[in-house]
Amino acid sequence: MTHTRRLVFLIVVLASWAVPNALKSQNIDGVSESLLREVMPEADLFSPATGDPLVKQAYRGQELIGYVFITSDLPPEEYGYSGTIETLVGMKLDGTVTGIRVTNYRESYMRSMGDFLRRPGFQEQYTGKYVGEAFRVGGDVDGISQVSISVRALSRGIRNAARRVANAYSFEVELPTGTVEDVVGLSWFELRRRGVVERFEVTESGEGSAGISIAHMWSDRVGEYLLGEEMYQRALASVERRGGADHLMLYTVDGPRLRLFVRDGWAIEQGGDTIDISPDNIVMLGLTSGGVSYGEATMTGVMMVEDTVDITMPFTFLYDLGPRLGSHRMDYTTQEARIIMAEEAAAAAAEAEAAAERAAAEERAAAEALANNAPPSTTVEAVAPIDTAEAELGGLSDSPAIAGSDEILPGEGFDFTLIQEETLLERMLANTSWDRVALILLVLAFGMAAFFTKITLLRWVSLGVTLLVLGFVDGGFLSVSHITSAIWVGPSVFLDDLPLLLMVVFTVVTTLIWGRVFCGFLCPFGALQDFLDRFVPESWKRTPSTRAHRIGLWAKYLVLAVIVIPALAGSHVSFYEYFEPFGTVFFRSPSVLLWVIAGAFILASAIVPRFYCRYACPLGAALAVASVVSLKRIRRVEQCDHCLVCQQKCPTGAIEGPEINFRECVRCNVCEVQLIEKAGVCRHEMEEIRPRLIQVKLGSLEGVADGA
Repeated sequence: MTHTRRLVFLIVVLASWAVPNALKSQNIDGVSESLLREVMPEADLFSPATGDPLVKQAYRGQELIGYVFITSDLPPEEYGYSGTIETLVGMKLDGTVTGIRVTNYRESYMRSMGDFLRRPGFQEQYTGKYVGEAFRVGGDVDGISQVSISVRALSRGIRNAARRVANAYSFEVELPTGTVEDVVGLSWFELRRRGVVERFEVTESGEGSAGISIAHMWSDRVGEYLLGEEMYQRALASVERRGGADHLMLYTVDGPRLRLFVRDGWAIEQGGDTIDISPDNIVMLGLTSGGVSYGEATMTGVMMVEDTVDITMPFTFLYDLGPRLGSHRMDYTTQEARIIMAEEAAAAAAEAEAAAERAAAEERAAAEALANNAPPSTTVEAVAPIDTAEAELGGLSDSPAIAGSDEILPGEGFDFTLIQEETLLERMLANTSWDRVALILLVLAFGMAAFFTKITLLRWVSLGVTLLVLGFVDGGFLSVSHITSAIWVGPSVFLDDLPLLLMVVFTVVTTLIWGRVFCGFLCPFGALQDFLDRFVPESWKRTPSTRAHRIGLWAKYLVLAVIVIPALAGSHVSFYEYFEPFGTVFFRSPSVLLWVIAGAFILASAIVPRFYCRYACPLGAALAVASVVSLKRIRRVEQCDHCLVCQQKCPTGAIEGPEINFRECVRCNVCEVQLIEKAGVCRHEMEEIRPRLIQVKLGSLEGVADGA
C-alpha cells in the first residue's frame, strides 16, 4: 500500500469514527420538574405536555399562571455559531418571561471559553422580558464578547418561540369546581392539580434535589389505585404488624437525591399543636411497581397517622433535616375536609342568599307602603335596581382611562402575525457594534499598509496591532471552526456579524489575489510566533532536514481533513480546539489539557520558526489550497537561481533555491524586502555575476581534470 493510499485510508477511518449517530433534541416531557421550577418558580404543579405548540401548563394551586416550553419543540430553530441552542423557557400569561435555562448547545468556543451561555447572571437577564420586545443584543440583552453570534441566536430563539406560544394560546382554562369524591380514574397530574396529592421539594446545594409527594388514602379502593393492589396489600400487612393506624398517608419520592428522604424529623402541625410522627410509623415499601404513582416517582411508602390529627380539618406536614438542609412545611387538606368545607361554604352561601332575598322583600314592602301613603298629586316612578357590575362595564370603550391603558390582559395583545421579521441586512446592522467594526478596519488598514509598502517597521507595528486587537481585545480572528460552522449552519453565520463578515471577505479576496496575506499579517497566533522568533536566541533554533520538512508539511492537510470531512458528513463532533492553540491562549481556556497542547506548540515554535503554521494549522491548510489559484505571486529574478539568502530567512521554509512553494508562503514580505534592499546576490547586476559563475565552473572542471 502506497503512502497516499495509507493517508486516504487513515482519513476515512477517522472520519467514520468521528461521525456520531443523529442527535435528538430533548422534548419538554423529558425535562425534570426541578428544572421546570427554575424557569417558573411560582408554580407548584406542571401538566403533562400538551397542545400545539407543545407546552406544559404551570399552576399555582388550581390557578393557571403560565406556560413552560422548550425551543426545540417549536421549529424552525435559530442557529448559533455551530448549531442550534436548545432553551427551556417559562412565560406568564401576560407575556413576561419568568426564566430561561439553556439545556443543550454545541458551540466550538466552549472548549476555549467554557460554558459561556450558562455563566452566572447571564441567563437571569432574560427574566422579566416581555415577548413583544426585540431582544436585541447590546440593547435589550447584554452580550458576551467574542461569541455574539451565539448570544443573538439564543435571544431570537427565545423571542420567536415565546411569541408563537403567546399567539397559539388564549390563556383561558376551565378549572374544576367543588371537590373530588371519587379519584379513581384521574391521572397523577389531575390528582396533584386537585390537591389529592401535594408535593414539596428538598434541595441540597450543589448536589441536587428530591421531590416528596403525600396523599391521604381514605379507602382501600383509593389505596389500591394509588399504589397498585399488590403493593397496597404489602403496605396493609406492614401496618398491621406495627399495631395498625387510624389514618394512612401515601408518600412517594422522585428526583436525583432520593437519600434526602429519611424517616426522622417528621411531624404534623394542627391547631397550634405539633404531633411527632415516629420513625417506626413510616413504612418504606421500596420502588414503585403499580398504581397511578408508577412512573411518576421512584420510591414509595406509607405514613401511619394517629387519630389525634383531625383529618376533617386542614393540617401541615413538618420535615426537619437539621441546620444544614433546614426545615420544610407543606399544607395538606384531605378530601373529607374539602367536602365538609365545601358543604359549610354552600350552607353559608345559601344563608346569605336567603338573607339577601329577605332584605329585598322588606325593601319592596317599604316602597309599596310609601307609594300607598303618598299624596294624590305625587307620582312615584319605579327605579330599576342598578347592577354595579353592568354600570362599571357600561361605556367601557368610551372611557379614556381604559382606552389609553397599556395593560395587557391574558389572551389579548399577542398578535405577532403581522409583524414583519427584520431583513437580514436590517438585523445585521441592528446588531452591529460599530466600535468592533472600527477596530477591525484599523487592523485591516495596518495590515494592508504594511503589505504594500514593504516597510519592515510598519510590518512589526501591524503585527503588534493584530496581536493586541484580534488576539486579546476583540478575539475576532478567523478559525477553521468558521469553516465547519458554515457547513453546519450556512452563510448566515457570517451574515449575522458584520465585523466577522469583513474579516472573511478580506481574507478570501486577498488570498485569491495575493495568497495567504491573512497568515502573514492578520493571524494573532502567527504574530505571536513572529515576535517569539525575534526574541529567542539563535542558538536555540533548529532547522528541520529537507526530508522531514517536506513530510511534515502534509500534516496540516491531514488535520484539516479530520476536522472538515466529519462536518461534511453531518457530524457535529469537532476536534479543532486540539489543533488551534490560539483559542486556548487568547480566550484563556480553563482546560489544562488544551494549555498543555498550546504550550507544546509555542515551545516548538520557539525552536523552529512558525512551527505551528508550517505543520499543524488547519486554517492555514485551507488557505493554502485556495492560494493555488492566486493571481499575483512574488516576483523572482535571475539572481534567485544563485542565492540562498531568502531561503535561509523564510520563516515557513517555503523557499527552496529559486522556487517558492506558494501554498506554504504566508506573504510576510521578508523575501520581497530582501529583493528591495538588495541584501543578497541581487545587490549585484547579472553582468557582474555571470563572469564569476564562469570562473567558478571552469575552476570546478579543472579540479575534476586534475583528480582524473
